[in-house]
Amino acid sequence: MSKHIILSLLLLLPSLTSASYPTSGPAITDRYWDCCKPSCGWKGKASFNSPVFSCDSNNTHLSDFDAGTGCNGGNAFLCADQSPWAVNDTFSYGFAGASFPGYVEDAWCGACYQLDFTSGEVKGKRMVIQVHNTGYDVHTANRFALAIPGGNTSYAAACALQYGVSNTVFGEADVGLITASQCDKLPKALQAPCHWRFNWFLDAQRPTANFTRVECPAVLTNRTGTIRDDDKTFVTQSSAQKSVYSPYLLAGFLALLSGIVLI
Repeated sequence: MSKHIILSLLLLLPSLTSASYPTSGPAITDRYWDCCKPSCGWKGKASFNSPVFSCDSNNTHLSDFDAGTGCNGGNAFLCADQSPWAVNDTFSYGFAGASFPGYVEDAWCGACYQLDFTSGEVKGKRMVIQVHNTGYDVHTANRFALAIPGGNTSYAAACALQYGVSNTVFGEADVGLITASQCDKLPKALQAPCHWRFNWFLDAQRPTANFTRVECPAVLTNRTGTIRDDDKTFVTQSSAQKSVYSPYLLAGFLALLSGIVLI
């Protein structure tokens, strides 16, 4: 058998076998915007080229990944451009905090996921998000907390510190803004993604979703500066495609490999 064929099959194997981290399944979603430095913005959180960018009070990327979080009086905050935007009526990009029961941050920091919403007003819509933060609030389910300005208020008043406004501008504690008109009172850089919640997301309240790990698109990594070492292992395809083809491809590969060993 050609060495080139064997090498190609060996290179294909990682995409056919299960990764050591969750790569697909059901999840719950909610929303947040606390202006804190993203948890994935610290060094050593995962195997990646760089931690997630944080920003100063002018939304300029910081090069100092050791800078303290604004939630503890530091000068590193969540960047305004790590917020959602719509591509069309059924597809959007965005960012999220994540958690999977039984795993820690190296499982998700910097990873990208396709979210196919399965309930509520956004049922049938899809997002591709990059995880820039961690949400340990829920311990019993896979969770993605979508980063949406006005999604809730900062428990540490970091938004007030970052933008020099009253924290009440960002809404009620643990709730956030209630109406689309309140988005116009947010700092200018946050108004459009706040309106996204009401226009594209239809103000959905904690819709469920099916998630699938995918290779990160440049439109997201350009905003975070983060690419995981295992990113190329994942290709952008639906979970349906994976479930249909992967078992047959893997079985064929193993049979072929067995034949090679026998030879």
